[in-house]
Amino acid sequence: MMRISIPTNHNFYEESPLTENQLIEKFGMLLEQDCDTIKSNFFTSTFELTTKNKSLEQIKIFGFKNRSNKLEEEEQLILKLYSREQNSDKTKFIIQTGLFAGVLYHKGCQFNLTTPYGEAFLKRMLNFINDIYIDNQESKASQSKETNEFQNIIAYLFIHALEKASIMGLPKIYKSQIQRSYKVRGKVDVNAYLKHDFPFQGKLTTTYREQVYVQEIIDVLYLACKKLEQSFGKEIHRKIHGVFQLLKQNYSGVYIQHSTIEKVKNHNVLKNPMFGNFKNVLIYAEIILKEQNLVSESNNTALETKGYLFDISQLFEVYLEKLLSKHFNDWDVTGQEELDVYQNLFYGRKMFPDLVMKHKESDKIIVFDAKFKKMRSFKNDIDRSDFFQIHSYIQYYQPKVIFGGLLYPFSSEINKLNAHSTSLFGNENNQHAFIVDGIFIQEQMNMHDIRKSEIEFLLRIEELIAKSAIFNE
Repeated sequence: MMRISIPTNHNFYEESPLTENQLIEKFGMLLEQDCDTIKSNFFTSTFELTTKNKSLEQIKIFGFKNRSNKLEEEEQLILKLYSREQNSDKTKFIIQTGLFAGVLYHKGCQFNLTTPYGEAFLKRMLNFINDIYIDNQESKASQSKETNEFQNIIAYLFIHALEKASIMGLPKIYKSQIQRSYKVRGKVDVNAYLKHDFPFQGKLTTTYREQVYVQEIIDVLYLACKKLEQSFGKEIHRKIHGVFQLLKQNYSGVYIQHSTIEKVKNHNVLKNPMFGNFKNVLIYAEIILKEQNLVSESNNTALETKGYLFDISQLFEVYLEKLLSKHFNDWDVTGQEELDVYQNLFYGRKMFPDLVMKHKESDKIIVFDAKFKKMRSFKNDIDRSDFFQIHSYIQYYQPKVIFGGLLYPFSSEINKLNAHSTSLFGNENNQHAFIVDGIFIQEQMNMHDIRKSEIEFLLRIEELIAKSAIFNE
């Protein structure tokens, strides 16, 4: 199978077109004649996969928030392939991606959509999802060389979901049990008594109902944990050690079949509100257990587009939300606050600022929009719609808002003189500041470097709050 890795939010301005030789290299092919296969399969016509495509039926998209409003309201790009004539004898080949990381299988090719900031930053953001704030050292556990970014995300999602879902215990159902002993438990089985226990010899057959674990669910969860252990080492079970031991004790010892996975996803016990959260856990477990099968399925149905994707922009939003919340104890930090504007009018709509900070005493507000887009410089690199959207949010929260802005992962050091305005729209009569800021991230950074960038970002926000004339009124 052909494979190609492309970072998210790639080539939006067609700044990285590919030549024929680069196509061969990128798709992992060896011969020049393979270029014709690549061109005919992927670039003879425009292929565009968005969040509104019908072909998404074969693709699972996972978010990191309860809300999926952005997917519902806006059509977002996932992957686009096309070619463009550069001059009379040359063609440039364009691959564009959106903000979804993961794996896609399309026409016999595996498209790995990766985050462009390195594994350390991805792990740091995923740690915040799991509420791990001090894990700045690289894992010492043995890890398979075959693990990839996609597996990292699934592993963290599975562990986090299982930890939350198992607070009320693992799924149980009532099941009739039969007991033949000297003690009576439940109801005496008269038929069994007449058949086996008459004349009476001291033992009675009784039936009773008892809550027992759903064996198929136990087996699926245990085997998913074991599969992760093979890839990431035993350290992966650290946050669910008690649950894992319980799964191990109750595992049937039987390896599950594909039909078993389908059965547990639709089990009646999941209709019980107490165990409803296990639905997502089992979806993640299915991906973990079927990962290799997905490749073979795609080979058998080459015309279908399949895969698993993750809304990585939501991960960045949750990461910033928890980072700010942990540091600013005097502020309530919420993500995706819902604003109803122009209610009862035909042009009424909802707006969802990514991050809203409300001071617990003064009720002052700071509002941000988080953008997981590669910020290369401070010149002409901000999307027009993003720029006007955040200004709308700042206007909405007046007069309580003290400042607002856009937050990015930056690939170069942040210069406050070029990025922070002391007034909205640069109008000195307007005291609401506007900033473009974020976390300075480069692919080669380790956890210590990332933590240093986080502290520098938080100190800049602290300084802005301290200097704000509105906050000090």
